[in-house]
Amino acid sequence: MNNLNRRISQLGTALGKLDFSLISIFLVVAFVAIYSINLSYWNRPDRIIASDVINYYAYLPATFVYGDVTLDFVFNNKKEFEEIFWPVITDINKNAIRVTMGMSVMYAPAFLITHAIVHITGGEADGFSWPYRLGLIIIGWVYLFLALMMLRKILLRFYSKLVTALVLVIVVVGTNLFHYATVEPAMSHAYSFLLFTAFLLLTIKWHETKCFKTAILIGLVSGMIALVRPTNVLLGLVFIFWGVDSWRGLITKFNLLKSNLVSVSLILLFAFIVWIPQLVYWKTVSGSWFFVGYEDDAAFYFANPQLINNLFSYRKGWLVYTPLMIFAFVGLVMLWKNRRGMALPIVVYSVFNIYLISSWWSWWYGGGFGMRPYVETYAIYALGFGAFVDWIFKRRFFVKVPALIIILLLVGFSYFQSRQYYWGAIHYVGMTKEAYWHQFLVLKPYGDLYKKLTIPDMEKARKGIYEYHKFSD
Repeated sequence: MNNLNRRISQLGTALGKLDFSLISIFLVVAFVAIYSINLSYWNRPDRIIASDVINYYAYLPATFVYGDVTLDFVFNNKKEFEEIFWPVITDINKNAIRVTMGMSVMYAPAFLITHAIVHITGGEADGFSWPYRLGLIIIGWVYLFLALMMLRKILLRFYSKLVTALVLVIVVVGTNLFHYATVEPAMSHAYSFLLFTAFLLLTIKWHETKCFKTAILIGLVSGMIALVRPTNVLLGLVFIFWGVDSWRGLITKFNLLKSNLVSVSLILLFAFIVWIPQLVYWKTVSGSWFFVGYEDDAAFYFANPQLINNLFSYRKGWLVYTPLMIFAFVGLVMLWKNRRGMALPIVVYSVFNIYLISSWWSWWYGGGFGMRPYVETYAIYALGFGAFVDWIFKRRFFVKVPALIIILLLVGFSYFQSRQYYWGAIHYVGMTKEAYWHQFLVLKPYGDLYKKLTIPDMEKARKGIYEYHKFSD
């Protein structure tokens, strides 16, 4: 009996020394990689470099394969290139890539390595063959790993290793980040998740050291965040309000920024430097330093934000398809009481960001699983998750165990919904209350699901008028 007790004690000691926060990262990334390998999307020409990614990716093959980032070669053979380049014609009759080049910069390491390997091996070096698709999948795993390592570093500043481990699992598997790390890994959101995480870590470090090196890095990361998705410039509010816990604290923060004007100037300068190639490109193809590649009638309707739809609708509602986010917001309330200087910047950012996202003419943001513009923000909301999970771990057994069971069930439910989306049981844009409950906990579509779907009237939506028609109409 004594030997048994001693062995149990030794086992407990050994388990106590394990770094579950680090183990969770390797397990999560391995799960993402295995899931992606099982999908084998690099073998499908209609996947990975498809949909919006065609625009994000265009700078790379245009430059390194065809040697013309202005896409003049598309004019000469539109039929050959209509599936792989979607340019818009500018006022000076030149082809322009519709979006900013941020994602191409993020793809570049994978593209360049793949391009070199394909050349050496005598493969099809056209920028679109299967090795290029595989390269984009693999670099997605690398970026996810780096993001989680940085997020772990942030969370361990405030929470235990066990709390951090659970939060890291929640953030990936318990949200639609999992979908954008596996099924649509070349979309911008998982990449922006890395940039958001880096920005948050650097923001914390800058407020501790006011170091010029950190300021330069914040500038570079900030420039990239905006270059990937310009509306994400709102994340700067987190830096501005970090550490502010009152009106007096706001004045103190203003004085802090003023007294570190050189450091702040470095942030702005290096953010601008990141944008110089984009500005030069716009000037070349449009004759103007600024160019908007979206259609003229694609706009924000700030007087008609679809807040309720954006958050709660069965069509795409953020909290419907990522229900665990509710706990992140509960955690923000807890942070407000104990660490207001951390909570307030997230709250301020959330108010402006949710309003902005809800005001876009296509409030459902096209196809995709859940409300995809929020995926990158999970790096910020991880602090709220941490506060909530930390509170649970400090409760008594009869509170702790049921709460943890609920969290784990919701993680499983979120994963299940992502599988439903994969099989088509959750439609990419047409879900209704009737369709949702018809398919609730049913993996694959069945019965009269499609009769229960409604599709947005796109022409009216571009004018800020929202009407929906039966899928079969």
